[in-house]
Amino acid sequence: MRSKKQLLLINPPANADVGKQLHLENLGLGYIAAAVRRELGDSHEAHIWDCSIVDPAGKFIKPLLQKLSPDYVGLSLSTMNANGGVQVAAQIKEFDPSIRIVLGGILPTSLATDELGMFHPDAIVRGEGEALVAPLLTALDAAAGTGAQDVLEVSQDVPLDVDAVGWPARDMLPWQLRLHPQTSISSSRGCPYRCSFCSIPQPGGKKGWRPRNIEDVVAEMEFIHKRHHCAHFYFVDDNFVLPTANSRQRAERFAHLVLEKLPDIRFGFMCRSAAIETQLFTLLKKAGLSGVFLGIESFSQPVLDRYRKQETVEEHIEAISTLNDLGITTNPGFIFFDQWTKVSEINDTINVMKRIHFQSLESMNSKLTCYKGSAIADEITENFDEKPSIGIKKYALQDAAVQKLFDQCCTIFYQVLPAMESYVAYQQKSYCMGYLLPYFLNSSRETLFLKYYTESHGFWKQGERVVMQFLQDSANADAGGAGDIGPILAEEVDPLWRQGNDTAERFFRLAGVVLLNQLRHESISKVRLAALGFTSPLAGLDLDALFAHAETVRPENRLVLAESMAHYRGVKAQDAFAFLLQEDSDAVAVAAIDAALRIFYLPIVPLAEAALDRREGGGSQELRQAVAKAQALFQLSYPEYILAYGRQVNAGGEGNLLPGLASPPAGRA
Repeated sequence: MRSKKQLLLINPPANADVGKQLHLENLGLGYIAAAVRRELGDSHEAHIWDCSIVDPAGKFIKPLLQKLSPDYVGLSLSTMNANGGVQVAAQIKEFDPSIRIVLGGILPTSLATDELGMFHPDAIVRGEGEALVAPLLTALDAAAGTGAQDVLEVSQDVPLDVDAVGWPARDMLPWQLRLHPQTSISSSRGCPYRCSFCSIPQPGGKKGWRPRNIEDVVAEMEFIHKRHHCAHFYFVDDNFVLPTANSRQRAERFAHLVLEKLPDIRFGFMCRSAAIETQLFTLLKKAGLSGVFLGIESFSQPVLDRYRKQETVEEHIEAISTLNDLGITTNPGFIFFDQWTKVSEINDTINVMKRIHFQSLESMNSKLTCYKGSAIADEITENFDEKPSIGIKKYALQDAAVQKLFDQCCTIFYQVLPAMESYVAYQQKSYCMGYLLPYFLNSSRETLFLKYYTESHGFWKQGERVVMQFLQDSANADAGGAGDIGPILAEEVDPLWRQGNDTAERFFRLAGVVLLNQLRHESISKVRLAALGFTSPLAGLDLDALFAHAETVRPENRLVLAESMAHYRGVKAQDAFAFLLQEDSDAVAVAAIDAALRIFYLPIVPLAEAALDRREGGGSQELRQAVAKAQALFQLSYPEYILAYGRQVNAGGEGNLLPGLASPPAGRA
């Protein structure tokens, strides 16, 4: 009989209509798991199952339940995985009706209890859950067997002290590195602004920004960098920096700490345009800032005012100009259509889009998602003719000309452009250039890379302007419209995009030479950064291309080659692992085995066993343990494999199969 109650935390599969996403750790579940360890470690054990990363179709939910027989299942819900959450909840209750389902996340916090019935909840957590989970589980235990049928609801009405929350349970979050070599981290919570479309709830309805102690943030980054060898971070904060003196001083302190303690990393974050200032962002770039997400929404002031953005078009334009001058990539967020959109507002935005230098064409296909619980939801008229979506209020566009333009955008962006070879190539090359550019930041070749980057985007932008002009003419035309875009694409746009594609090849050729040179000659921290460049999806700049030159990488840097195999997506894994395990270094062999475990590469076992046999004395203790770990893991079913790999022995989990990952400093998780 097991002595500990089992809590299974699930991030359900994404809805079928959700496009390709950047897969980062579910930090919310990581924080909850850490809180359970800290508060209930003697009596409860937490496990994380992130479907978006380890089970996209949710096909392992039933065997997972059979293996774990959890006492409770926590579902982290948003509008993007609500349908998947319904399916998972149904499977849970079908498997064992006595399992108690606990709902958490943005969706349960935003919706009324009667709107959540399809998830079969036994309890609902509203707001931040770290301080609520322990008393909630205790209350559920007390109610067990009493016949109580009411849904237990708890709410965090007072904002938590973010410095008292601790770090998330990183040992349960290793799998995102299979899909993207970027680690998410939180340095603050909350937002002082009141954008009308925002559905992210604030504790007690209080708007405010709660920054963590910046020394502790950098300490967490150091731990992640040392334990998981991560060199690229993304801050999930709503606002990493605000346009205030104290916030800017904090950002300056962060930059100086990173330069001192983590000089060879890259990072990106979100902020508002008003926060971007040349002196501060020059320093942040020196520390490794490579990309900034700006929620621009529109270049029409009436639209910004409608959304209560408290920003101006001029601030947006100035911010983009500053980032361009510094060589920092701008990732814009736009809302092009909403219920009240007017042609004049479309003209405002397109006129600015055509003249400024950043990619914005795809933004013309964006429509406001009206989340229930947002302020704007009270103003929008619901359209009951559309298929309903959980947590989302559907609506119609009021202006007939705007509706016509929206329909035309859907046709062009979903049917016409994807059929153009030059457009598809341009999209791929543009993405790969943006993927690679951070790894040449602050280098001696940065100016040349930016030159090729700017030239390529210049040609692509010229083509974009032609398409934008066509759509603008269409919006302003009479009922006859602006004609057929086909000849325009063939005669004017296609040659420009092809020229941009050809120019991009110079960027990629130089990238391959520079990255290989760094791998051969730089220190290991710089080599780790350079190796990330070979995780790009571009043929010729992937890990297969790297391993084609592996013998030229000096031996002391081959450890990084082994670590990089955790990102491998090709078909030549056997050759790469065979090369690594022929090395004399036990450290390289251990890293290669761990990478193979992250990508579920079963043939690593005979390769590792052969490596042991070749070593005098049977190899080091670390290598023998790594081989034994691989042998044991690959005898397990898939759900058992995931749970066993991500479990810590010193977390007190009973029945642990394997030694887990390194622990953070005492008291942090």
